[in-house]
Amino acid sequence: MAENIRRDDPTTCDLVSAHAALILECTELSRNTLYTSTSFYIWLRWLKTFRASLWVLAVICASAAASTAISEKEGLEVVVAVLALLGVILPGAIKALKLDDTILEYETTAAKFKKAESDLRRAAKVWSHKEYDDFESEARLAFADLDKARERSLTPPEWCFRSAQKKVQSGDYDSDEE
Repeated sequence: MAENIRRDDPTTCDLVSAHAALILECTELSRNTLYTSTSFYIWLRWLKTFRASLWVLAVICASAAASTAISEKEGLEVVVAVLALLGVILPGAIKALKLDDTILEYETTAAKFKKAESDLRRAAKVWSHKEYDDFESEARLAFADLDKARERSLTPPEWCFRSAQKKVQSGDYDSDEE
């Protein structure tokens, strides 16, 4: 096995500690990014469910208002009017809340965080076995991907992060290595 000549050279002895520090940084950022991407996906799932629920509710309200079973009964005029109003307002509320745009932003950003997570993990586990300069350049590319993911500054609710913590700590994202 080849001996590590850099460790004995006083001009490059910091390279060994820099290499170890870079591995540690990639590992920690990968783990942090796992929590972030998981919280984004949890929030994204909730947003999609909320949007679908609003659409379904709008259709139900409009259908009920148009139904002759309700509209022919006396004393239910107010109920029919409220149902008709909800059937018209709910789709507009979806557009006014910009749910489609918000969902698209979270989809895009969650995917960027997931890619950065993979790149950082790969840097720590695979690229770290390369020469330091090659490893550092690969790590810098992963850091740049992470910076791009952070550009949008999206913030899901705190409960999404707590839920992501539980999910990650439960082992759902651990590798299946034996």
